Amino acid sequence: MHDSYDDTLLAPAIASPVAHPNGFVKLPLALVVEGSRRLFLHVWLAGEEDSQAHDHRWDFSSTVLRGTVHNSLLDITEADEPLCDGDPLLGAESSRSPGYRVVRYEPREWGYRFDASCGERVVVTEHRTAKVCAGDAYGMSAFTFHRARALPGTMTLVARGAPLGRYARVLVRGEVSEGPRRWRHVGPSERRGYLREALDCLG
Repeated sequence: MHDSYDDTLLAPAIASPVAHPNGFVKLPLALVVEGSRRLFLHVWLAGEEDSQAHDHRWDFSSTVLRGTVHNSLLDITEADEPLCDGDPLLGAESSRSPGYRVVRYEPREWGYRFDASCGERVVVTEHRTAKVCAGDAYGMSAFTFHRARALPGTMTLVARGAPLGRYARVLVRGEVSEGPRRWRHVGPSERRGYLREALDCLG
């Protein structure tokens, strides 16, 4: 792979993949010479899915190399009434949409932390789910809330733009541990295995 970079793409500054808290292994592949755009491989683990709805710090596009992604786009509004239990994404019926706390997700070189101090609360007013299969692609702006669910072993090639802010927002219920959390790094042999599988998908 290092022999294939040209005047447009460079090897990533940090090649070590990490296990992302939203249920996939994130492997840095390349960066664009001019700017802060990046290319990643995401490998969804067995039995995992996004634990929380969230937005991003950057615009991105994603191509499914293998498997299937169910991507739910969420419309939210500021909560102006008491919050209630239930989850519209799981099909629960209620006269009111469930409420969420907005928590800031702040990445660090060594890991990440959550900041729940903003005090914002929102409700989900609508969601639309799209099924994205192998060979298909989708894109999303940085400030769009969504939740993704993928079949075990699904692989996606993700191109992300330059960061537009210091943090992303996550929708949660209950208490949030705001202490620092370290990344779980993936070893070299596991990384090579994922890359071989991705190259097989590309033919």
